[in-house]
Amino acid sequence: MVEKDIITIGVLAHVDAGKTSLTECLLYKSGATQAQGSVDKGSAITDGLAMERNRGISIKTATVDFEWEGTHINLVDTPGHIDFSAEVDRALSVLDLIILVVSAKEGVQAHTLNLWESIKERNLPVLVFMNKIDRPGADLEQVFRDFEKDLGARLFALNMGDNSIPEKPKVIPFKDLLPFISSPIITRSLENLAELDEHFLEQYLEGNDYNLEEVLSKAMVQVKNRSLIGLIFGSAKLDLGVDELLGQLKEYLMPNTEIETERSAKVFKVEFEEKLGRLAHVKSYGGTLKSKDFIWSQKLQKEIKINQIYRRLLGSAAQVGKLSQGEVGMITSSDLIQVEDVLGRKEFPSGFSSISKPVLSTQAVAEEDKDYQKLGEALEVLFMEDPVLDFRWFKEEREFHLKILGPIQTEVLKETIATRYGIETTFLRPKVVYKETPKKSAEGYVRYWMPKPCWAIMTFLIEPAPAGSGVIFESKVRTSEISVKYINEVKRAIPWSLKQGVKGWEVTDLKITLTEGSEHTVHSNPGDFLLATPMGIMRGLELAGTELLEPMYAFQIKANQDFLGPVSSDLNQMKAQLEAPVFDGDFFTIAGRVSVEQAMDYGVKFNATTSGKGRLKLTLDGYEKTSFSEEKVREFKGVSPLDESQWILHRRGAFKADER
Repeated sequence: MVEKDIITIGVLAHVDAGKTSLTECLLYKSGATQAQGSVDKGSAITDGLAMERNRGISIKTATVDFEWEGTHINLVDTPGHIDFSAEVDRALSVLDLIILVVSAKEGVQAHTLNLWESIKERNLPVLVFMNKIDRPGADLEQVFRDFEKDLGARLFALNMGDNSIPEKPKVIPFKDLLPFISSPIITRSLENLAELDEHFLEQYLEGNDYNLEEVLSKAMVQVKNRSLIGLIFGSAKLDLGVDELLGQLKEYLMPNTEIETERSAKVFKVEFEEKLGRLAHVKSYGGTLKSKDFIWSQKLQKEIKINQIYRRLLGSAAQVGKLSQGEVGMITSSDLIQVEDVLGRKEFPSGFSSISKPVLSTQAVAEEDKDYQKLGEALEVLFMEDPVLDFRWFKEEREFHLKILGPIQTEVLKETIATRYGIETTFLRPKVVYKETPKKSAEGYVRYWMPKPCWAIMTFLIEPAPAGSGVIFESKVRTSEISVKYINEVKRAIPWSLKQGVKGWEVTDLKITLTEGSEHTVHSNPGDFLLATPMGIMRGLELAGTELLEPMYAFQIKANQDFLGPVSSDLNQMKAQLEAPVFDGDFFTIAGRVSVEQAMDYGVKFNATTSGKGRLKLTLDGYEKTSFSEEKVREFKGVSPLDESQWILHRRGAFKADER
């Protein structure tokens, strides 16, 4: 048996649904804090950054822990704004249970749908907390119906919210719900249970008096096997429903009680603290991690030394000697541990979809030239913390390029750089990240045989491939002509050979076939094929010509029918591809596709058009061919493989032109 029951719970929600307030209430109710922190007053424990307190939103994932009835609970508070969804993606990889917070006033919002899709893809257990039942305009029944319909979920109310007297909202425990048994929410909950439990179905159809404790026991069986989704009504601000939520945590999920002897851990966050330096946030999955121990890093492909181990106790880092199975903590190392690394030899499921992918690019500029080098180093650090930024430092052009999820992210980056590094930075207006694809088939020939010793001769056939197929590579060269070890170097070179095409963008949807080639028994070495591959591929792309692909959004809009005219007009102006609207009562839903370029700023306009009462969900939905114009072409950064003499000199170390 493990030393104690430990579970890791994540609190997820659309921005402003109240998840940080719920986290603070859970800490207070469990006795971890003496006073309940407030987002409005800037006293929330999990909003540790000054900008989080000032803005009233979570920007970074924060972890706290507390004890409840013999169970140690690691609580992960995540950002609610989609611009920071990469933080949520990484947190999802270490969660045992999710509390999904939904506002009883705003209801199911766009990001709620995004989160739900990720939760279901990972098959994680989830408990729904319908917050803010005390707010004017809260419609519990409508939100319940919308949740079931929009998310395709079977809900079961584990308590009942009553806001019939607005000044005195309350929650009723399930065992006391007999007077509410015919209410739409409870009726639907019982119907959901009856569809899954034959014995209860008989009782339900006969209309017998219910033993509510027995009904709840039957429902919890279905909740635990995830056939039903448990729902708790409440208000974190007024401490309503929080006792019921805490009471469910141990019932809802049985912690892992099996001992894993092999040491393993996942890195779900990397941050820098002024006093402690670089901290890798990890969850231990087996064995015991100890200070001064060595452990295998799957990303770095080597043994790394754990210098110190810390636990986060109510916002402060406390040094500890070890991390046991199930515990969450932070480690320091002389090696540059990366986010999403796995420590140890254990294999974990991977390949899950991201909640949101960056399709915008921006350039950071130091307002004072003396800060140029300092800004580059600061951005390097931020990139290590968040790989989604895909930071590239083009030293020849003295330019810093990053990928972002949205404009709020640049505001936070600007504030972060000013606060942490004292550098005033300007971010240029975001641009759409295009891609390229070949127009036609062509061959790219490369002969790298001077100056000796070197030898790599190859012919690549470049062909267009179906949309969304990515990059396909095939070799038709006999191993007597090019050895397997050199073919492997060609494969390794292909991804970064396609980072910039002839129009400056990443190349995709193509098939590359190595049709001919030769090596030399004396002069060839693996580096020759690494060097030559980009030259041959780029030559083939130049001869084939490339077309531009632009990113597309799939959109879903839900709003009152009064807004159908203005919304339709906006969509037509954006040249959106529209499906027929679907009507449900006073609301309409319309779906379709639109280019990212056209919809880049539409969220702000949509909220203004619908007075903030509509729902707009945008999801990256592949790429489509788009018209060519010179302003869409991006200058090649670094040394181009098409300039073969300069490329060879550069790759052989004659001079440096840092491609990053």
